[in-house]
Amino acid sequence: MHKTALREKYLKLREELSPEEIGRRNRLIVDLFFSRLMIHRYDKVHVYLPVLARNEVDTRAIIHTLLADFPAEVFVPKMQKAHQLSHHHFDKYTVTETNKWGIPEPTNKGMSSADFFKTEEDILVIVPLLSFDKTLHRVGYGGGFYDRFLAHKTSNTLTVGLSYFPAAEKIEGLDDTDLPLNHVISPERVW
Repeated sequence: MHKTALREKYLKLREELSPEEIGRRNRLIVDLFFSRLMIHRYDKVHVYLPVLARNEVDTRAIIHTLLADFPAEVFVPKMQKAHQLSHHHFDKYTVTETNKWGIPEPTNKGMSSADFFKTEEDILVIVPLLSFDKTLHRVGYGGGFYDRFLAHKTSNTLTVGLSYFPAAEKIEGLDDTDLPLNHVISPERVW
C-alpha cells in the first residue's frame, strides 16, 4: 500500500481506539521497551512528547522511568523552520508549551541535529510513526522532520519506533530519505 494511503488508514484506526484499549496497548509497549532493549547502555535517549489528542503512543511512562531509574540524558524535539528539529535536554523541571499543531515542546535552549549526534556516546532515538512495514520503514505525518534528523545519525545510534499496530506488508512510494528503523515495538512484539 502507498504511504499516503497507509497514513490515512492508520490515522483512522488510531482514532477508533477506545481509551481503555489505548491504555492496554501502551502498557504492553512500555513493558516490552524496558524488558527487551538494553536501555542501560545508552548515554543519551531522544524521545518525542506524545500528542494525546491524536492517540499517539504515550511516551510519558518511558520518560518518567528513564529519569527515575537510568543515568542516560533525556532529550526531546522541537519543530523549527524548514522542517527541522532542534533537540532539548529534558528533566522533571523542563517547561513545555503546546505549539499550534497541539505538540508539546520544550522552552529551554536546544541544539541542531548535527550537534546532537556529534558525540561518541551511544544514542537511542524513539521515533513516532503511524505505520511501518516488515523492512522497518516508517510512515510518519509527512513533514519529513525525523527523516532530516535521522540523516545525521551515527553508527552509535539505535532507532526505535512505537506502534499500536503490527507491520504492514510493504510501504510503496518510499523516497531515498526514508531510512528504516532498527526496531519497532508493538503491543505483541519487538520487530
